[in-house]
Amino acid sequence: MAEIKVYGASWCPDCRRAKRFLGDQRVPFEWHDIEQDPDGVSVVQARNNGNNVIPTIIFPDGTSLSEPTNEQLAEKIGLERMAMMHVYDLIIIGGGPAGLTTSIYAARENLQTLVIDSKGLGGQAGVTERLDNYPGFPEGIGGAELAERIVQQARRYGVELLQAVSVLSITSDGDQVDVETATGDHYHSRAAPHRQRLLVPPDERARGGRPDRGQHPLLRHL
Repeated sequence: MAEIKVYGASWCPDCRRAKRFLGDQRVPFEWHDIEQDPDGVSVVQARNNGNNVIPTIIFPDGTSLSEPTNEQLAEKIGLERMAMMHVYDLIIIGGGPAGLTTSIYAARENLQTLVIDSKGLGGQAGVTERLDNYPGFPEGIGGAELAERIVQQARRYGVELLQAVSVLSITSDGDQVDVETATGDHYHSRAAPHRQRLLVPPDERARGGRPDRGQHPLLRHL
């Protein structure tokens, strides 16, 4: 399958942003530095009425985007950025291994669960070349493979997953939690734990402790 081609320059901040976005989503692409590749300049100019507009990104279907925002890239590569419902039993902000694992356990308890991540599902593990200290894989495992396995398992249990969606605010009226995203959507739940480090205090984590629902306002309604 043909890869996405990104034409740009090393000094271009929008080029770095686009490359980082595609990398976070684990989308393969070819990088063409137009300062090192005269043919790349011709490609960019042909796509932009003779102008050097970078990044210019060409997709396998032959279409292209010039200086796209992350939102435009997300739409083009087909990322799911809007959930099917607006009310959930549980909303988890952060789709790394900890957040995804939490979602699997929640879904197994028949909780309607939504995961929202501003980058790519799998977190830092998903963009790590190889993990040699992850339990259950004595020979190590590629970060992208591990992330994809966890994502598939979460989906099998019916977890809804949103990626490349930033959370703007989390508010609570005491009965419900409102999560507002950068897409303009509002999602409501009985709890919205914000990453695992907020669920259990560090001294309790060291002892394998459980979250204190009485102390954490976003967990009281679980």
